[in-house]
Amino acid sequence: MEDWDFNENKYWTSPNPESLMFDGYIYGERCVFAISQVALNDFYGTADTADDAITNYLENSDHVEAIATRFASEFDPNEQAPHYFIDSNEFRRLA
Repeated sequence: MEDWDFNENKYWTSPNPESLMFDGYIYGERCVFAISQVALNDFYGTADTADDAITNYLENSDHVEAIATRFASEFDPNEQAPHYFIDSNEFRRLA
């Protein structure tokens, strides 16, 4: 498995589509991951709000970042950010 670095742990939300985004670095190159708000909130059983998506990410960042790493190992990045977008189906599959 590749050596992803999520130590900077910068995250933000995006309204269109509703998603939580965070940075990951591979060999010094920055990539942006986006996980749909619905994916995070459904998986962790919380209300479908941006605040809950942030809380779910912060409380489960190791798990979420492991899913992101697995996703990145299966798919090529998009040319533009977000480089990787993980929807509900892929999140559940990789969890």
